[in-house]
Amino acid sequence: MTRKARSKVRNESPRFYEMDGALRAYANRSIVIAGVMGLVAFVSVVGFLFVRIEPPTVIRINGQGEASVITPYRATNTHFLSPLFAASAAGATPDEYEKQAFVKSFLVRYLNYAPHTLSQNWADAMNQMTTNLRHSALADMEKNDTVGKLEDEEASSTLKLSRIDASKDEPLMYTAFGVRTVHSMNNERELINQLVEEYHVRLVNIPRSADNPSGLLIGEYWSNQIEGEKRDAVLADSTLAGIAGPNGAAQSSDGGMTQ
Repeated sequence: MTRKARSKVRNESPRFYEMDGALRAYANRSIVIAGVMGLVAFVSVVGFLFVRIEPPTVIRINGQGEASVITPYRATNTHFLSPLFAASAAGATPDEYEKQAFVKSFLVRYLNYAPHTLSQNWADAMNQMTTNLRHSALADMEKNDTVGKLEDEEASSTLKLSRIDASKDEPLMYTAFGVRTVHSMNNERELINQLVEEYHVRLVNIPRSADNPSGLLIGEYWSNQIEGEKRDAVLADSTLAGIAGPNGAAQSSDGGMTQ
C-alpha cells in the first residue's frame, strides 16, 4: 500500500462510530432495570393483596409448648397461606389442655366473687354456657332472688381448686374438686363457712370463631358438698394446705366450728 493510501485510511473516521453510543448504552441499561423494578413492584402489590384477604391467624400454644395455627373463619380459603400455616385445620377440636383450662376458667368466674364483682363474674361465666343452660340458670336466679340476697349479705366467695378429672366414659365430662370459703354478714356479724365441694361440668363442642376461639361451651353444671374420707383427701391436697381448721373443719369468725 502506498504512503498516500495509508494516510487516507488513517485520516478517515470509523465507518460505524456514533458520538452518543455511551449514552445509548446507559439508556438501554436503565430501561432494563426499570422493567425489572416494575415487575418486582407488581409482585409485591399482588402479594400484599393476597395477605390482606386472608383471615387473621391465631397461634395456639398448648401446655407442652407446642405451637399450632388456627384460622378462625372456617369458610375462608387458605390455599394462599404458607404450608406451615395451612397444615393446621381450621376446625381442629380442642385438646385436653384447652378443655381443662375452659372448665377451670368457668369455675373460677362462677365461684369467685365479691360484692362489687358478683354481677360481672356471673355474667362472664354465663357467657360460657349454652343458651338453654343460661336461660335455666337465669330463671332460677330470678325466682330465688339469688343476686339480691348475696348483695344484701355482702357475700364473697373464694375458690381453691384441688384437681380436675376427666371422665373415662364421657370425653367431655369433667369432675373438679375444691374448697370454697364463703364470707357473709348477718346483723353486723361476719360468718365464714368452708365448703368442700365437687363440681360436675359437661362441655359442648361448637365451631371455633373470633368470639369463641376455644370452640367450647358449658352444656351442664351441678355441684354438691362432699363429706367423709373424700372431704379429708381434698383438704389434705398440697394446694389447699392451711385452709382447714382443726380436724378438717372450718374456723368461723365467732370462734365456733362449722362444717
